Amino acid sequence: MLLLGLAGNPSAPPEALVRLAAANIDRNELARRRDLPAQAAVILADDKDANLRSELAANPNLPAEVQIVLARDVDAQVRGRLAEGAEYFTTVGVHARRFPGPLSDDVYELLARDPEPKVRRALAFNRHLPDDIRARMLDDHDVRTAAIAAAEWHPAPTARISELLSRATGAFGRELLLLRLDGPLPAEAARGMLADIDSSTDPANSAGLLRQIAATAVLDADLTGRFLTDPPLRAAVAANPTLDPEHVAALAHDPDNQVRAAVVARRGLDPALRESGSVEYDDRSSGNAVEWLLAEDMSEPDQLAFARSRQQVFRKTLAMRADLSDKAVGILSADESFAVRLFVCERQPNAPGWLPAHIGADWKSYSRWDMLAHKNFPADAATALARSDDPHDRVVAAAHPGLPFDTTEALLADDADYVRRRAATNPSLPTDRLTTLLEADEPAVVSGAAANRTLLVVTMHCSIKPGCEDATPVDGCGLLVGPRIQLSSRPPRNRRSSPPSLHSTNSSTGWARHGPWASAAHGLWRAGARRAAGQCRLRERLPTVGSVRRISSRRPRCGWPSTRSSSRGSLGEHRAVRGCRPGIRGR
Repeated sequence: MLLLGLAGNPSAPPEALVRLAAANIDRNELARRRDLPAQAAVILADDKDANLRSELAANPNLPAEVQIVLARDVDAQVRGRLAEGAEYFTTVGVHARRFPGPLSDDVYELLARDPEPKVRRALAFNRHLPDDIRARMLDDHDVRTAAIAAAEWHPAPTARISELLSRATGAFGRELLLLRLDGPLPAEAARGMLADIDSSTDPANSAGLLRQIAATAVLDADLTGRFLTDPPLRAAVAANPTLDPEHVAALAHDPDNQVRAAVVARRGLDPALRESGSVEYDDRSSGNAVEWLLAEDMSEPDQLAFARSRQQVFRKTLAMRADLSDKAVGILSADESFAVRLFVCERQPNAPGWLPAHIGADWKSYSRWDMLAHKNFPADAATALARSDDPHDRVVAAAHPGLPFDTTEALLADDADYVRRRAATNPSLPTDRLTTLLEADEPAVVSGAAANRTLLVVTMHCSIKPGCEDATPVDGCGLLVGPRIQLSSRPPRNRRSSPPSLHSTNSSTGWARHGPWASAAHGLWRAGARRAAGQCRLRERLPTVGSVRRISSRRPRCGWPSTRSSSRGSLGEHRAVRGCRPGIRGR
């Protein structure tokens, strides 16, 4: 459990992560780390566990050398995870949606020629797929691959709309294609699609496509008349940017609330008409975001104007932006709408502390963890949650750095093991207390203490390789080499451990040269030696990585060059659900 905790420690140095990549533990969390060193990625890419390689393929920060290896993986699932490039979320203090960067051109070319149709379909979903490769995939012999390549073009070129529509099979695929057009849908193409729908034996399945046509087509008198006389399509046509201004003014007072809401959300609408509209919104819904407001370049006066808007949808959308001024955040923090205040808590790093404390006390959704990790969350509110009778309240507050020492100690003795583990990750724990927790009899506490981001680097090295201070790189991938290490209750045989010199430094352990840090290092070495002699009850084995013993002989190594990754990222990231698509927002 100690090694598992170290694998998830956000402060673990690259050298430790490389050694953990070769450990006989569950390394899925390690493979998902955004700061995974290139050397560790090389080791994981050569592992015999296909599920582990699949998790690694979903990591958005892999070096090109590892990407090309995974693109040639024997398992189609691994290649598919790499090809898709699905979006993910960060949930450390501030909730945010992220998209991985593009793969290398060689990887795209290799995956586009993959013999497995599922891999090519996954590649067609990749939002960074180069246009020339996507255009070639429109002629893929797999019909579904060609349809996805057409529907997922970001943005879809209007000049090729006829070709894309012929490739995008089914109403849903065509609906997605129209959603991503880089311009309005030509009237002739709209009429052709309407003719297909009218002649369909099951037009009910085309309801969403009809709404998308009404919202994107270049409207003439005939099309306008058809859409306005169909009640389910009036809201869609009210959002169409080519609708005549006279019809817009009339629809602003339509008896249907959805029609009025569509008019209000139009880009470029007269502010007087926008504020005069009467629209009711579901205060508990996170949908109905105004997409153009998220992408608009806005000055502070414009931000303040929308923050004071009568229409809740503008205030809610504004709260999602990451560039708001303190004044705009202050206005939105006092908003009457719960949805607006919730988005301020989830998205704004400068949200006032009292707001996440107020909402986090009763809010039970996943973003509650974000609020407790927010830099402005007050310590007294966290302490109140930590002393709650509900273990779900205690666990969410157990890692808050502002908790009193006695409260943290009480959480370390909690009845629930997940609360104790969470409390052991509290960054306010003293170094000597962390050392004690690392030697505890309870796996949950040991794992939490090992994942504590304040754990000293020298302690990590002592925990990973007790009795072994030296590690030298070998040629090729530059992996660390050392004698076989057994982390157990017995010290290694025929090996006398001695402390490193206090007047020298070792790059692999980070020992200080001299002064008080040298004394601390010496003390930590002694603690590590004691653990190796019998105080630590670890049973994991950490195999050696070297030129003699390879991690896996199942596949030949590909001679990856030695590279080093210096990027560091947050560990509170998780992948988004495939059902969440750009432009379709919802909780």
